[in-house]
Amino acid sequence: MRVIKHGHFDRKNNESGSSFIEVAIASVALGVIVFIGLDAYVWTQAFMINDMACRDACRAAAGATSTINTPAAYALAAKNAAQRELNLHIVSGPWIKNPQLVSINWNDMGASNGNPMPPAPQTPNVRVRTSLDVNLPVPITFMQKTVLNSGVLTFHRSYTMPIVTLPPP
Repeated sequence: MRVIKHGHFDRKNNESGSSFIEVAIASVALGVIVFIGLDAYVWTQAFMINDMACRDACRAAAGATSTINTPAAYALAAKNAAQRELNLHIVSGPWIKNPQLVSINWNDMGASNGNPMPPAPQTPNVRVRTSLDVNLPVPITFMQKTVLNSGVLTFHRSYTMPIVTLPPP
């Protein structure tokens, strides 16, 4: 039977400082994970804001009406309705900018397929495209080069919906 002596070790302790090294490496790794998580949070918020703003602007443009019964007046009313809806999605913060209207195509019948046969009757629709700029809280650098141009990440979103009200023929 062995006798265990408490408080006295026969071996010399050669592992001095190993706990400090483990804590240092773990804290650096945790810091990197936190910074990537902060960027990912801002990315997801910006994507969600741009998606909601584009969808709402397209829905407003699809239902826009005009007192003047011409396609040009309806297209202008659709553009104004989309811009009004985007103005409701104002973002106040240092990293995410307000969504911007890039383009709007009213009475877009879709791309032609190049067939000589006449296309089947299609429903006219409206297509709205928006963009949103994001300044990342932690710039992404790799091998001493910045991944993004001037640190700005741009999200684009596009929605297409059928036009609810058309001008009378």
